[in-house]
Amino acid sequence: MRTKNFPGWLLSCLLCLSPVATAAQDDPVAVERTLAVEVEGLNGELPGELADNIRAYLAVERIKGEAAPMASRLQYLHRQAADQIRTALQPFGYYRPVIKTELLEQQDRWLARYQVDPGEQVRLENINVAVTGDAETDPQFMQALADSTLRKGQPLRHADYETLKSRLQSLASERGYYDAVLSRQQLLVNPQLGQADIELVLDSGPRYRIGAVNFSAAPVDEALLSRFVPFESGDPVSSARLLELQRGLAESDYFSRVEVQPSWDKAVEHAVPIDVLLEPNKRTAYRFGAGYGTDTGARVSANIDRRWVNRRGHSANSLIQLSEVESAAAVQYNIPGQKPQTDRYSARLAWESELTDTTDSEIVTLGVLWKKQLGSWQRLLSVDWEQERYTLDDETSSTSFLIPGMRWSTTNTDNPLNPSRGYRLSLELNGASEVLLSEADFVQAQVKGKHVLTLNNRTRLLTRADVGMTAMDDFSLMPSSHRFFAGGDNSVRGYDYKELGPEGSNGDVVGGRYLLVGSAELDYRVAESWRVAAFYDAGNALDSLSEPLKSGAGIGVRWQSPIGPVRLDLAKPLEDSGFRIHFTLGPDL
Repeated sequence: MRTKNFPGWLLSCLLCLSPVATAAQDDPVAVERTLAVEVEGLNGELPGELADNIRAYLAVERIKGEAAPMASRLQYLHRQAADQIRTALQPFGYYRPVIKTELLEQQDRWLARYQVDPGEQVRLENINVAVTGDAETDPQFMQALADSTLRKGQPLRHADYETLKSRLQSLASERGYYDAVLSRQQLLVNPQLGQADIELVLDSGPRYRIGAVNFSAAPVDEALLSRFVPFESGDPVSSARLLELQRGLAESDYFSRVEVQPSWDKAVEHAVPIDVLLEPNKRTAYRFGAGYGTDTGARVSANIDRRWVNRRGHSANSLIQLSEVESAAAVQYNIPGQKPQTDRYSARLAWESELTDTTDSEIVTLGVLWKKQLGSWQRLLSVDWEQERYTLDDETSSTSFLIPGMRWSTTNTDNPLNPSRGYRLSLELNGASEVLLSEADFVQAQVKGKHVLTLNNRTRLLTRADVGMTAMDDFSLMPSSHRFFAGGDNSVRGYDYKELGPEGSNGDVVGGRYLLVGSAELDYRVAESWRVAAFYDAGNALDSLSEPLKSGAGIGVRWQSPIGPVRLDLAKPLEDSGFRIHFTLGPDL
């Protein structure tokens, strides 16, 4: 090997250093230190929102708990901390903090400690917040200014300033002030004096009005489409009203896509045409289903929806459902009302059959109904002619009734498939009279309710109640479908479907005049999609309110599937022997 041109002293140094380097790599006592970060008040406890924001800004916080980087890198991040803390405090109005920083090398870790005294909070001094243009007298803008927390002497919080600015801009967009601009917007802070000045002026310009509404080609007449429009030509532009139009058309089921857009570039004298782009849905929809419930056994169903029958927007639905206990076939013809998104008239023809241990019935129904949405409530008015053949207590009867009815229902929930809160309520009133093609007089009312309440992050309380009553002189003439029964998956668990109620001469349940059922259930989330439950149910179908109730209690498992909760319950009747398994699929409300 030739080393003539290689300095001998450098070679000697390398040879001397090599064993040391190797020894350092192989040193069994070398310790990998982690990093800990502490943020605390210098003179007392630091408010939580300040500490949280400081941690969000600190670069060194992002590697907390991990193996510390090289000392030079760690010291670099530590030197940045004071400026980052100052920046984190400014949105809350603290511009003159006292900050003490330490970076300590301990036996098994590095400790970065930051002690902060935020100092005095800057307060608002001169405030000029105004709206000019057509919006100056708009009640919504006047309310926004009245609600503002920007007042002389109040602590400066950047979020309050940004919130008001954002609200004014949002109102301008929502209420048709297309030319609105913030002509002046500035926040001036004087840390030495501890004062801040705000100037915020929105020049709204003119308020635009709605011009013509132009629909693209559609499979239904424009006369029907125009009934979906919730405003008149000349009304002020309102994003909420435009969204109402879009939502109504989308929910009509005529269209797969709906877009409602003001054509600002085509405005004439501040009147804006509204363009509605419509893409038709498939005219016919087919749906098939299968399932199982302990009340009904295995079941299959098929639905055919004709989304529009003609250009007037009439539609038709048909259904076939088969199960071990209940089967049905029905066809319904629908006509949109004057306000199609909330109003609909229908005519229906249906056949239903039910076969249980206590009931054998077959019903043919011909009726008309009017469904109307009134705020959060849905109202259903109906008149049905029902011919029913049924067997109770080994006696077969046939009846005919013309039954006017009224039903009110509402549902309020934060999540239809997995609610943490909410309720469902329905009230139903039916009746018949001998003078109106019926075999007897009766009046019947029923109230149903469910409620979901979250007690903590993992626990919910679910309650339900079902109360019904009948006024009728000769109850033996009441057809099976209008008698009350109890027991089953959605009634008193621990008992079979329709197992509870007054009994006939041979011991079979024949149904009662009254219904009282209540339930309370606690469920506890043990995993992301799994819950366990404990419940207590009580109730019965009765001929007299003095008769005793039955009760059942048990435990269950809930799986939150993509299509809703699946429930498996093991229930014991408390007044009788044995156990019963209940299996159901469907929403909690």
